[in-house]
Amino acid sequence: MELTRDWVTVRASILLTFAVAVLSILAGLAQIGGVGVSGPLAPLVPGFVRQTVGFTGTITGFSMLGSGFALRNGYRVGWYSTAVLLPLTAIQGLMQASVLSFPLVALSVLSLPALLYNRGRFDRTYSPSPTQLAAGAALVTAVSYGTVGTYALRDQFDGVETIVDAFYFTVVTASTVGYGDVTPQAGAAADIAQLFVLSSLVMNVAAFAVALGVLLTPAIEAQLSKALGKMTDRQIDLLDDHVLVLGYGDLTEPILEELDARDGVEYAVVTPDETAGRRLADRDIPVFTADPTTVD
Repeated sequence: MELTRDWVTVRASILLTFAVAVLSILAGLAQIGGVGVSGPLAPLVPGFVRQTVGFTGTITGFSMLGSGFALRNGYRVGWYSTAVLLPLTAIQGLMQASVLSFPLVALSVLSLPALLYNRGRFDRTYSPSPTQLAAGAALVTAVSYGTVGTYALRDQFDGVETIVDAFYFTVVTASTVGYGDVTPQAGAAADIAQLFVLSSLVMNVAAFAVALGVLLTPAIEAQLSKALGKMTDRQIDLLDDHVLVLGYGDLTEPILEELDARDGVEYAVVTPDETAGRRLADRDIPVFTADPTTVD
């Protein structure tokens, strides 16, 4: 296994992605808070543009964190999202026109060639389950229902004039925050709006709860399984036509190296030793903690 080359290429791309994400968040927050030191490009960029890209830069930074975790797991979708976000962070860094944003621009430009060079290393496909797709669709539908309905009934609301106001009200209502700056009017003339708000509240709260549970459960389950040195049922199902290595020790390590050297060969290690299972999981080797003599 080419551990040194892997560290210099793939792992370097992942680390650079996380570094860009952190810098984008910090530069964006500094721009929003007005603590950034103006750079030589500041006179060329209007103030409202610099403040706007401060917000968008922070959001892009958090999106980049998600892309970094996707890259860490070898997902191709993580490569695509990072390839789109890196030029965006560089452009936003230039538009922020702050001394703090210059390292962000430089690191974004530096990260792109490394990412392009390692394109073939991130080849793992992501296939959401039907339950996850249904949960995502329910969330989008509920938010759309609240936004469109609020905008259609805007004459019966105080503070709703645009579709953005309607979207804002829907999200605030769904999160159960309820700032109180946008409310349905009182009186019989606004009964429809009040009933609509109640229906939107129930639909959106339920959709958010279900979506978060469905979308986050696999990630939590995977982390717990990794900590315990075990594979999830979904990971086991994905290993169709795979090689099972029963047991683990000094004698089986050369076998694992040989399997790694063969492209397209998927395998899993079955061992009763939880400590060994955790070490294998840290190396991103599929492992199942069980008695090898009883595995079907």
